[in-house]
Amino acid sequence: MKRYGWLLVCCLFLSIGMLWAADEPDLHMLQQKAAQSRDMEGYVGVCKYLYQTEENPELLLLYADSIHQLATKSKKPEQLVEYYIWASEGNFIKGDFQQGYALKRKAIALAEKAGLKFAISQSCCDMGYYCNVDARYDSARYYFRKGLEAGEDLSEAGEACRTMLTNYASSFLFEGKTDSALVYTIRASERSAADKDTAMLIENLNQLGTIYRRKKDLENCIANFEQALHLCELRGNHNAVAFIYGNIATAYCDWNRPGDAIPFSEKAVEYALKTGNKRRIGTCYVNLGAIQTRLVQMRAEGIVTLLKAIPILEEVNDRRLLCDAYNYLVNAYRMDGNLNQAMYYLQKLDRLAHEMQTDAERFRYYQAKAGLLQESGNYTEAIVYYRRIIDMLRSGYKDTRDYEHYKRLADCYLAVNNSSQAYEFLTQAYALRDSAFHTEQTEQLSEYSVKYQTKEKELEIVTLRREQLEQETYMLRHRIIVGSVISLLGILLLGSLYARQRQRARIAVLANAANEKEREFLELQKETEQRLTRKYIDGLESERERMATELHDDVCNSLLALEMNIRTISGEESSDLSEQLGLLGNTRERLRTLSHELMPPAFQYATLDEMLGDYVLHLALPEGMYAEYHSTENVDWNIIPKAVGFECYRIVQEAVSNAVKYASSARIQVKLALENKNLSILVTDDGKGFDMSKKTKGIGLHTIWQRAETIGAKVELTSAPGEGTRLRVNVII
Repeated sequence: MKRYGWLLVCCLFLSIGMLWAADEPDLHMLQQKAAQSRDMEGYVGVCKYLYQTEENPELLLLYADSIHQLATKSKKPEQLVEYYIWASEGNFIKGDFQQGYALKRKAIALAEKAGLKFAISQSCCDMGYYCNVDARYDSARYYFRKGLEAGEDLSEAGEACRTMLTNYASSFLFEGKTDSALVYTIRASERSAADKDTAMLIENLNQLGTIYRRKKDLENCIANFEQALHLCELRGNHNAVAFIYGNIATAYCDWNRPGDAIPFSEKAVEYALKTGNKRRIGTCYVNLGAIQTRLVQMRAEGIVTLLKAIPILEEVNDRRLLCDAYNYLVNAYRMDGNLNQAMYYLQKLDRLAHEMQTDAERFRYYQAKAGLLQESGNYTEAIVYYRRIIDMLRSGYKDTRDYEHYKRLADCYLAVNNSSQAYEFLTQAYALRDSAFHTEQTEQLSEYSVKYQTKEKELEIVTLRREQLEQETYMLRHRIIVGSVISLLGILLLGSLYARQRQRARIAVLANAANEKEREFLELQKETEQRLTRKYIDGLESERERMATELHDDVCNSLLALEMNIRTISGEESSDLSEQLGLLGNTRERLRTLSHELMPPAFQYATLDEMLGDYVLHLALPEGMYAEYHSTENVDWNIIPKAVGFECYRIVQEAVSNAVKYASSARIQVKLALENKNLSILVTDDGKGFDMSKKTKGIGLHTIWQRAETIGAKVELTSAPGEGTRLRVNVII
């Protein structure tokens, strides 16, 4: 069911993506603009383009890093939120949903902390959408409610709110709750109409048509699809028109009227060809061919249509639709008596069987393969796939002609001389067929009885409603009395607590005054000792930041531009050129990583735990070496002062850098612990170590001791040749 929901999400929101894709600027032009301006607007412009095309997530993450650099310099929370948003989208496009969710949650938390309601609304809208895609419908509705609450009073968040209302209704549809989906989709359509958002209104009407199709209400289904078509034609949106015509054809097929469905499916193909979108064209050809092959007189034409779809789908590498096309061809050739061709496409289907994700796709596959194997005389293999079909039916999968599968399985058992099994499944087939016939008769009788009993039920409802109102009036009077008494007691209790709190506050003020005098004396005593050390550290950090900025904004971007120019100028591919371009790309990545390590961390937007975890995760290590990071769980890292966190972060950087350069170790470990305001950092490696009795020439250890001294930390260093190195830093916060 989860995968089936994911497929519905992709189908319903395909038309929105096509609307966004119109009239966009060229990627090369946007990159040139970003390289010249080096500002937020230029980087975001490239990110939006890459997000809409979904073709190059790595490049999207690269420009998200550029936004992160700007946010680090400006220290503006809205820019850091922008970084989290685009970095999460890059991970979602790559298929890494866990990392995408984590970054999106960071965006929402930071936006809430900074009071950025518009950013909250946008991020919750995106988060809810991806939860719908991932079939996490309760989570999706939670984020939609949060986003609607944040953006309800913001005029600039109107589009996001309309999208969230529509997707909120969609979550019920994907979950199979059509009644709730109908209620909320009607509300969403009323909001879209009031705000004159025609594009979203088209989506609402299309969704209403799908809901009424599920509820077997053909009149309302077609009426909503036709209204959506009228709006699409006014806007000249051919892609959406093709999508809706396909939905109308599907509705007629659900009512077992394939002849009426064909003109609408042909219209879908006609409009898909106008768009030039190959994925949409291939989809429409598959849908039309599937309907045509259901009719004996059009089966040959349906095979031709399906064969047209295959090279198009291979070109866009849509393997799931290829599975559908092969499946329909197998059935068509089998029913036409051409078993050789049917077996040829079954072999192609077998090679792509692992691409099938929904129960419907697997059911069609088993059905086609079992039928072909049976007609080819391979009864033993056919039994295997018929048994899989029976297992799905028994697990809850619905098929109106389920008794036919039991009958075919019985025939296969009879062919292999297993009479007992044949009798058992044949008995079940007759029972299911009789049950289906009885159900049809019962539904017809129910229609007449419902009409007859409607008046009596209406009178009964009126009577019950009157009694209910009388009962509610009595309960309301009782609640008012009880509530008044409870409120009075609450006021008295609050007054008592307030008086006690004021007394405690006066005592606390006196104690704080005495402590403040003592603290001022101690700070004055330490100030002279720390001034020279602080001046040296500040100068070092200033130089690090200047070097990081030059490396990232100038050298990295210049290398990227050089790589793009080489690819553009070179008209032929060669192994030497690919090797040189790979070397150039690796050099740019190493410089970008180095610039990240040099750039001062932004502790006003992230904790020490988050910064160290991110640093170790993105650490560039030689082959055969790895690093791991651990920290105390369920700890509020925000209590660590920025100055302490900053120096601890630099100490870890210096220690890890020394281990990478000189230790020749296989594993580096970084552990962060906080217990009773005692902050502890441990950096260890299993490298070659060194003789502590000998003086070292580097300044790394000297810098570590200086940084520790500025925050009052204690440093313990142990090492010996062949036994690795262990550095521990303890500080009371």
